[in-house]
Amino acid sequence: MKIFIYPEVHLMIMYNPAHHQHIRKRKCKTRPYPNVNKKIRILDNLVTIISFVFPLTAIPQIYEIWVLKNAQGVSFLTWLLFLLLTIPLLGYAIVHKDKRLKLMWALWLITYAIVLVGLILYK
Repeated sequence: MKIFIYPEVHLMIMYNPAHHQHIRKRKCKTRPYPNVNKKIRILDNLVTIISFVFPLTAIPQIYEIWVLKNAQGVSFLTWLLFLLLTIPLLGYAIVHKDKRLKLMWALWLITYAIVLVGLILYK
């Protein structure tokens, strides 16, 4: 029985679009990569794209803060916690040598830093 002290971190990892890739690598003796099944290869490619696009979903927030110079209603603490929780996730990706996770968490780290700097300047 596993007990998670921080369920929100566990949920972030479980809903991470690249999470399945790491699990597949652990079972590489039974499942070749790239997979011979075309549908799974398509899914793998889709996850690669999502790993890059997912952090870009914060662009409207960055635009609001940096271009419109409006930081009202944006919680500094929330974005700071996002940044701090991303550091161990990026470390996890580096340790496990998962390129998709490294890309995604590095982009999220940069995104959070951009938002936080904007919050400091314009709040």
